[in-house]
Amino acid sequence: MATTSTSVGLAAPQASGQPRRALVLPGGGLRLSYQVGMLMALEQAGLGFQLMDGTSGGSLNLAMLLSGQRPAEMARRWRSLRLQDTLSFLPLKDYLLGGQLEALADGRGIRDKVLPHLDIHLDRVRAASGVQASINLLDYGAKAVAVMPASEIDADLLVAGMSLPGVFPPLHRNGRIYLDTGFVQDANLSEMVRQGAEELWVLWGLGNTGVYRGDPLHLYVQMLEMSANAALNQQLAEIQALNVRIARGDSPFGQARAIRVHVLRPDHPLPLDPDLYTGRIDHATLIDMGFADGCHYLAQAGSRPPLTDNPSRMIDPVSGVRLRFEFAGELQLAQDGSRRSARLNLCVHVHDLAEFIAAAEPQASLSGRMQLDAPGGAEAEPMPVSGGRYRHITLPDRARAINYSALWPSNEGRTLTLSATQTLRDDAGPDMWRDLSTLSVRLSDGEALWASGELRLTMSDLKSWLASVQATETCSTTEAAATVARYAKFFLRELHAVYGWG
Repeated sequence: MATTSTSVGLAAPQASGQPRRALVLPGGGLRLSYQVGMLMALEQAGLGFQLMDGTSGGSLNLAMLLSGQRPAEMARRWRSLRLQDTLSFLPLKDYLLGGQLEALADGRGIRDKVLPHLDIHLDRVRAASGVQASINLLDYGAKAVAVMPASEIDADLLVAGMSLPGVFPPLHRNGRIYLDTGFVQDANLSEMVRQGAEELWVLWGLGNTGVYRGDPLHLYVQMLEMSANAALNQQLAEIQALNVRIARGDSPFGQARAIRVHVLRPDHPLPLDPDLYTGRIDHATLIDMGFADGCHYLAQAGSRPPLTDNPSRMIDPVSGVRLRFEFAGELQLAQDGSRRSARLNLCVHVHDLAEFIAAAEPQASLSGRMQLDAPGGAEAEPMPVSGGRYRHITLPDRARAINYSALWPSNEGRTLTLSATQTLRDDAGPDMWRDLSTLSVRLSDGEALWASGELRLTMSDLKSWLASVQATETCSTTEAAATVARYAKFFLRELHAVYGWG
């Protein structure tokens, strides 16, 4: 039976006067859900692409787009991915080979469980129309990157493109050996340029800092980061040289204008895959972070220079904490007084704990998502927030306010301003936990109130809430424990200033 073509998520014909756009999806381990949040931001901004290219794990997201998924559906599938399904091990006899062992695991979990869960249909991928798409593999024998068009992609090639040396075994096919290209490059900008791209959107997730760490995990990851970022910078230098030729009227690949490159990336390194497996971070939070970072870049894109040196460079990490909360309840709509169930998930990112504690009114970045059910109780999709800030505010009479502010793209299609506050005030009776667990929420459409109400922490008690505090960017369990203790001491001091106990 013939396979019909499927519409491709984020694909669009080139509009008159617009540049030929390429979407470049690099790798980044299983943290690729972060990339999906960025895709949601690009879709919200109305961007469409004529070229798409995936490398390493980025090929998974590319295959989802080619299978016909929109970013919101991709996010739903990533949120529900079971991490145990990504793991599968070699037969015992292979581990007995000693020095002949090719890898620590194999890709059966990815091929047999992850691809179906992510709703990747290889027949749709091969038949996708309306966009030129490709993935990249390393041809080990040729020591060169092999570009595979979407029409030739099958499950084994897709997994081979994510088979880092020592992690998954390579694919042996037709006398060739295929692997992940991570130690050569992690994004193929040059191929997109050869195909005529005039504007490239690169969704970067690998770390790039000036901090060098010596434990085995970081040594391996840093080798990848060195190779990937150096290759990215080399390709950008080649594009700059090509732009000089284009300005002179010498355009070997047909571009009619200077090539512009957008590198979207986090300001701080993302958590590594082990944090996913241990539950210190989850795909839902990574998606929220990607959306917030994507929106932040898009808000400033018009004022950014066309190309910058080392654009994937991030802020050097120092010890901090991550706080995650979930509030639930009902909000009342101002228009008709109806009440809707709401759930608000928030993640506070204190990237520099020492700076946070030293501030007169501590503040940090905030990501998250809110689910506001439709009339009649129909469950709605959670939508991430952007531009989020978390602040401690000193009020008169020893009171404190903890404020969460952000922009929220509602399911009704309008972007609303979210302002939520925990007010800590020593009233009569034992009110500390009531204050901490109650969040007053306002959603505004411009100057007009759109909805309001109170949401409450779903955690059972203060002890479990404090246990959710996680240290970030620490080098040992001892340092992590000391960092959490330092934050706890700060927060208990804040509570003591209000309630005066102890």
